[in-house]
Amino acid sequence: MVSETKPGSPAPVETELKLRGDPEVLLRLWQAPPLGGPDGTKPKVKDLENVYYDTADLRLRKRGLAFRIRRDGARFIQTVKTGDSAASAVLSRSEWEGEVPSLEPQPEIVDDPAIRAALGLLLPGELRPVFTTRVHREVVELNGTDSLGRMKVIEAAFDRGEIEAAGARETLAEIELELVEGPAGALFDLALALQDIAPTQIETRSKSARGYALATGRRPAGVRAEPLDLTATMRVDEALAAVLENCLRHWSANEAAALDGSDPEGVHQMRVGLRRFRSALSVFGELLPESQLDWLKTEAKWTLNALGPARDWDVFQSDLLAPLEADRPEDPDLAALRTAARERQSRAYQELREALSTPRYTRFLLRLGGWLEDRAWHGAGLTAAQEAALGQPFITLADTLLAKRHRQVMKRGKGFKSLPTAARHELRIAVKKLRYTTEFFRGLYPAKREKAYLAALRDLQESLGHLNDVAVTEHLLVDLTEASPPGSGARQLERAVGKVIGWYARALLDFEPEMRDTWKSFAATAPYWNK
Repeated sequence: MVSETKPGSPAPVETELKLRGDPEVLLRLWQAPPLGGPDGTKPKVKDLENVYYDTADLRLRKRGLAFRIRRDGARFIQTVKTGDSAASAVLSRSEWEGEVPSLEPQPEIVDDPAIRAALGLLLPGELRPVFTTRVHREVVELNGTDSLGRMKVIEAAFDRGEIEAAGARETLAEIELELVEGPAGALFDLALALQDIAPTQIETRSKSARGYALATGRRPAGVRAEPLDLTATMRVDEALAAVLENCLRHWSANEAAALDGSDPEGVHQMRVGLRRFRSALSVFGELLPESQLDWLKTEAKWTLNALGPARDWDVFQSDLLAPLEADRPEDPDLAALRTAARERQSRAYQELREALSTPRYTRFLLRLGGWLEDRAWHGAGLTAAQEAALGQPFITLADTLLAKRHRQVMKRGKGFKSLPTAARHELRIAVKKLRYTTEFFRGLYPAKREKAYLAALRDLQESLGHLNDVAVTEHLLVDLTEASPPGSGARQLERAVGKVIGWYARALLDFEPEMRDTWKSFAATAPYWNK
């Protein structure tokens, strides 16, 4: 379908959810109700060829744009989509479409002001083909009501084909659910119903993102959270939804990189997104129904635990083993330890991939997405006091929550000089929660007032984080040696482990004065929200 808008009017927004899986599983899902349907309605069938264009320096990709021309029978449809580089469970993108006479790009006919500005200056002939998708598509339209009785119209498409770039090919198989009419929560509702028929995973990357990856040879990379745009006049309810949605986008945007495993930032940022999510649940927890809060915390913790070993072995090799190897470049014991660590790392990533492919994880994402879209905390047993608090201006809650987190840090850090390792670990967790909370509320206070406090808080978190990395390393290495079979190899590992633990035991003694100074500096820094 071609969607065209009048000049100067906003571009239509495409909202879709994609499911991936084994082609045979997707076919079984496609042929079963509700997609296959018992009424004998045959799907519309099309063979589509899409050519994606960009400049030699891939400027459009860097701006988050996808520019394609689709050959649909004898017609050629030019499409420009915005926000295409972002990975997420649900892809919501503005788009412009118009018919053109051939596969020759015509960027000058794009008349949507915002999309035209995003394209920027393009010289004649500057756009060139980057990759092509060839897809056999079957389409059905689903009308009716969702589980909450709301009217919905969803276009479901089963795509099978390939992506081709510079002679390389990648198989493509996915079921796409696009919202035509109704609430976005209906997409999650349908996808959850489909999980009862056959297990699938959510595809967080668009075809365009996968095509660029194939064309450039770039592996998925970790990304940081998008900035939060909260305002003082927002209701608490709006802020709650914005924070949790931001956390979900953060970790789902890193799922592909975590699964790939070539960039350690992928699993790291995915864990950060999940930790931010759990911290947000603690911040807003008193305003949510207890049963919902328990479910959210349980599933987020399960996912975090599945990612933990891979991250621990990444940190050990890059941050802890590497400095010792640099100091002892020819040490055979350390070389043996590196080999054993890589084997454990590989095993941990395989376990991570298995966990993220389970129905449990997919259901977590779908239930969470629907819960957020429907604001399902309302009408789920909230008290009158909770409903009233959710309706307050956000700024009235921010001061209270920040002060509460700050008091927790000061309480746990009391007598820092004599705190044992376990107590410092508890302090580190409190500091991390405080830092996430300050990030949620950025923009509510003048940046100049925040600067000194946030800098001292960051330094304290990094200091305590190093202490935790060393503690985690000791557990990893003890487990590694205990699991090694007896023999000369085991003795070599034991020697290497002794060298690593001894090295960092000494380093922590040297680091102690600096850590104490970092705590003193933070404790002496006045909070900015009381001014």
